[in-house]
Amino acid sequence: REPRGEHPALREVEDAEEEAEAEHDKDRQAQTASVRDEDEEYQTADQEQAATMVREARQDLAKAGVRPVPGPTGEVMTVMKWITRPDISVLCNIIWGDQLIIVIIYIIMIDFASCFITYISKSRAEQPKQPQLKSFPRTYQGDRRRCFSKDWYNTHKWLEYSQSKDSAYCYACRQFSLPSSGDSVFTSEEGFKNWKKATYKDGGLIGHAKSEVHTNAMLAWAEHYIKTVAEILLFTATQNIAQRAHRESESDNKGNFLCIMELLAKHDPIVKRKMTSQRNATYLGHATQNEIIDCLAEMVRTSIISEVVQSEAFSILTKDLSKKEQMSFVIRYYYNGSVCESFLAFEAAERLDAAALSQKIVQILQKYGLDYKNHLVGQAYDGASVMSGKNTGVQARFKAEAPLAFYVHCNAHCLNLVLVDSVKCIPGAYCFFSLLQKLYVFVSWSYVHQKWLEVQREMFQGAPRELQRLIETRWACRYNACMTVRDRLPAIIRLLKEISEEPNGDRAVEARCLLAQIDLKFVGLLATFTGVFGEIKYLSGILQSPQLNLGTAVTLVDSLVEILDSYREGPVFNDIWDKTDPCQAMQHQYGSTQSFRAGLFIPIIDMLLSEVKRRFSKENCVTLQGIQYNCSTEDLQYKIPQLKQILERKRTNGLETPNSLIDLTMFKLCKIALALPVNTASCECSFSVIMTDERLSNLGVLSVESRRARAINLDDFVDLFAKKHSNRRIKLY
Repeated sequence: REPRGEHPALREVEDAEEEAEAEHDKDRQAQTASVRDEDEEYQTADQEQAATMVREARQDLAKAGVRPVPGPTGEVMTVMKWITRPDISVLCNIIWGDQLIIVIIYIIMIDFASCFITYISKSRAEQPKQPQLKSFPRTYQGDRRRCFSKDWYNTHKWLEYSQSKDSAYCYACRQFSLPSSGDSVFTSEEGFKNWKKATYKDGGLIGHAKSEVHTNAMLAWAEHYIKTVAEILLFTATQNIAQRAHRESESDNKGNFLCIMELLAKHDPIVKRKMTSQRNATYLGHATQNEIIDCLAEMVRTSIISEVVQSEAFSILTKDLSKKEQMSFVIRYYYNGSVCESFLAFEAAERLDAAALSQKIVQILQKYGLDYKNHLVGQAYDGASVMSGKNTGVQARFKAEAPLAFYVHCNAHCLNLVLVDSVKCIPGAYCFFSLLQKLYVFVSWSYVHQKWLEVQREMFQGAPRELQRLIETRWACRYNACMTVRDRLPAIIRLLKEISEEPNGDRAVEARCLLAQIDLKFVGLLATFTGVFGEIKYLSGILQSPQLNLGTAVTLVDSLVEILDSYREGPVFNDIWDKTDPCQAMQHQYGSTQSFRAGLFIPIIDMLLSEVKRRFSKENCVTLQGIQYNCSTEDLQYKIPQLKQILERKRTNGLETPNSLIDLTMFKLCKIALALPVNTASCECSFSVIMTDERLSNLGVLSVESRRARAINLDDFVDLFAKKHSNRRIKLY
């Protein structure tokens, strides 16, 4: 055998093999270099993306006050760059073994931090997640690569994006849709990621925005906030709480409304998010408040007008506030088994003459769509000549417009005039009430008032009582003043004695003068007026009730006349005279019993009787005996006995009578009788919340008609509020 390399044929074969191996090595090196370059590009892209995610996660955690998770270094970092590669995952498990556990822990921690920041909202307490990335991941969809666009945030406020899922979701549907609404791709776990169809008119974002489920969810999202604002305004109005401050921009006192909103925002994340959003979309400005209050008041008025229309008979009660061109307007009617007096509005009057006021009343009735020419059966005002004048007064002018509108002078005012005129016409009685007022003024001085409280604590148990001031227009103040002085007369006498002995000259002199006036005559008048006014106060309280009808009022007045007659003829005087015993020790004598009775007691009773009979004329009784409302008086002669039998049968047997068996004419007449006004007390009460512009007038409606206001359906309010203005920044539809 020839040595290797020496045989020519073998040497040629070996050379060919070496050349083939060299070519193979070159190809392998070139392929390896290509793979290495590709891997380096892949690693660079992964490193940049990982670094960006970690950096953003750490920044977001730092803003949230959370200490960021420290990143891996050294060999662990090297493994992290490769561990996600499927082609070497098995190799990593083989090579690193236990070291891989550390890598996995770091990966889980970083992935958790990344998801915590970039995932979609978890509850209503969070805002829609809308990350503003420089670039979003691109995926092949159809013929080219597509991705999410952050410009969609501007056109779809409800849109949120998950970086970890690379998907879009609907915040409103996820948080505010009903359980029965069903699932959609925007509420599913995977979310919406078909970017090719995202802007299609019949699909994607636009199609979802037009869906009924999404519309209802958006409505609930916006309604929650606007309902909260309305509820707070309604609460402050019905509770008569001031809403706005003088300067709402000041941090120390922004007003009750804004302070309540801020308090509620601490416990309601939705309210907090809306309040801290765009300043022109918070619904907290005074103009928007006025619109909300106007809608609420309109709903109350609509409820009242609906009942008035169904009642078919109503009366008007008006009262003008002295020294102000302001009118209070109240409607009286019978509805659903009870008499109602409902406040409608405060209305400004340009002039206070009869022509202007009567025209203003007509305008108000027309404004609310009330048929006053056919259904208005009564009108009640105070006794001012401009209102009650028979020829040119408001009642006469208005009766020309509404012939059926019977005029009733406010009975409560009549009773007050009885007291005022009786006091003014009897000199002794006039001086008596002047002395009561002097006592009130004297005891009101700071030094005297302190001693007055001390004397009462020594002589009486319980809390000290204050003397009452006399006011012309207050119906019960005279009775209250007499009661307090009667019950505390021993303390008053002791107080005046002690002060009269003090060195202060002016105060001592006035105390002596007042003490000298408290004689037997004063005590007798005190007992007389306390008893008489007690009877009148009871009648006054009933006359002010909105539920009172004119027939009951006339009956009560007749009973008062009988009581006053018994005072004049019966043994009441002796009982009153016996109550003057505490004053006997003062040795002041007005005269004999008969002298006091003839000189003061009888004149007072006679004057009261005369005024009661004059003020409460028989005209009202005649009105009740025959209310002419397009009915036959001959028919009534037969119908009234029949109706009495029906009512008696119901009272005896307890059986309900079908409505079809009740005579409709009689029922209508009863409704008219109940609708006739008795007093204008409801107008007087409304002036306690007197308002001077439209906002405050609406607040007055919500305050006076608080029962109706609290029953407002806020869903109906949202509908009305949305219809009035369609260009809302916070869309309700």
